[in-house]
Amino acid sequence: MKMKNLLTLLLFAFTMCTSDHLPAQNFSGSFKGNQNGISSSAFFTVKNKQLTGTVVLNGKSGQITGTVNDSISTGTLYDTEVQKNYSYTGRLSGDELSFSMIFPELNNQVVEVTMQRETGATSATKNTASPKNIGAKNPALVGVWLHTEVLSSGSGSNYSSFSTEYFMEFKADGTVLSWTGRSAGSGYSSNGGSAANADKGEWYTEGKTLYLIDPATKQKASTQFFAEEGRMMLHNGGAEKKIFTRVQ
Repeated sequence: MKMKNLLTLLLFAFTMCTSDHLPAQNFSGSFKGNQNGISSSAFFTVKNKQLTGTVVLNGKSGQITGTVNDSISTGTLYDTEVQKNYSYTGRLSGDELSFSMIFPELNNQVVEVTMQRETGATSATKNTASPKNIGAKNPALVGVWLHTEVLSSGSGSNYSSFSTEYFMEFKADGTVLSWTGRSAGSGYSSNGGSAANADKGEWYTEGKTLYLIDPATKQKASTQFFAEEGRMMLHNGGAEKKIFTRVQ
């Protein structure tokens, strides 16, 4: 299940967070493909949006240097056999890499190959649920929490407001559930979702830092927290704060 609501919370509540998996870093790793008579493989590393690595096409290797901007990488491939540089473009969609090169000596013909990320997982392991993270879980967070976001505008007779409920449930086994509850305002009302159709993620804590993880993509976000019996505050150590009240 995709973590739509949890990622919504990451957007609204964790604008103060740090993320351990920015899009620029997704290019790091090994890829492999075989289509249209071309066998291909690649290995990339990314640091500060600078990409380096090796691409092998039908046994012939080239050295890559380029830059990364979100899901696109551009730069040059140096063919070690003919000692020439060729322009390349790489587009990453999940674990699928589309890699294309331009060959000036062939009337600027574009050759494109598609590779898949190599994870080392077998079909059997892919169908097995990922184990929960082994990080510590502060017991003060375990339970169901509610944050009500209120938006208002205008004044006097033009004043209007709109409120939305956001729920999070932290389980002792490291599972976190997230769903949007009731929304109301300006003549509009919606009952929203419930825990029965909540989105699922994982959580753990280190000191006063809370980490949320999407188990499918391993995307991770962190924020500082303070929790007592009936109240929890998520904050960035500064002005950004979100207050949750315990409902269970």
